[in-house]
Amino acid sequence: MGDEIALLRDFVAVLEREQAGLSADHAEEIAAASQIKVELVRQLSQISTERHLALARAGFTTDRAGLDAFIARQAESTMLAQQLDRLLAVAGEADEINRINGKLIRMRMVHNQQSLGFLLGGESTPTYGRDGRAMLGGGPSGRRLTTA
Repeated sequence: MGDEIALLRDFVAVLEREQAGLSADHAEEIAAASQIKVELVRQLSQISTERHLALARAGFTTDRAGLDAFIARQAESTMLAQQLDRLLAVAGEADEINRINGKLIRMRMVHNQQSLGFLLGGESTPTYGRDGRAMLGGGPSGRRLTTA
């Protein structure tokens, strides 16, 4: 589990790098972080697959209950349980940063769609639905910067 924790910490660092790029609108930083993320996800996926296979070979289910049962039967169960807690804490941190990054990406997409709509002669200001979310394509504003 130590290798997986280290990889997850690297993943958190890359997510933070991606977040900085998203916040500062640095496309190169976002692209570089994305490439690293792909490789880390591949490695994490491989470790997860290996863990599932090891649990199954040992006669345990591959879910959390199976992992807990496996750990409980090991001589170093306290150390393994602590490692699992660390792993889950880092995974939770990664999940939260990834959730925030997703929101930043969605905000950027809405902004880009609104800008494109304005440039192509669509509406110049967003309209909002009953739920407060921006709705695009609410109709032309009559302001055209270009002609098609």
